[in-house]
Amino acid sequence: MKVIHFEIPAKDPERIKHFYSKIFGWQFSQWRDVGFWVALTGQPSEFGIDGGVIDVRELDIPLNSVIEVEDIDAVLAKVKEKGGKVAVHKFFVQGAGYLAYFKDLDNNVFGLRQVDPNA
Repeated sequence: MKVIHFEIPAKDPERIKHFYSKIFGWQFSQWRDVGFWVALTGQPSEFGIDGGVIDVRELDIPLNSVIEVEDIDAVLAKVKEKGGKVAVHKFFVQGAGYLAYFKDLDNNVFGLRQVDPNA
């Protein structure tokens, strides 16, 4: 299971996109017609991950990284078994699959994504 991207929450997505674009040269493109913009943080040949900006009116969560998993329900069960908490229960996103968010023992938030080939 690997971290696949990060998500930056934004009250004003245009302002935040401009900020990161001017400082780091990141390029943004809106994903579908929801409040999420993909952040391309470098060239594909460069080491690192890309991310995105999420409008807090779409989903109000703190800065986080998303981990791709094969079985989101099994991972959420392990999180709870080991003392973590589910922050946002599993939900479906057309074109992406299933997402959920959890808090670790120090209340750090991580996202989980389970790919659905029918998404």
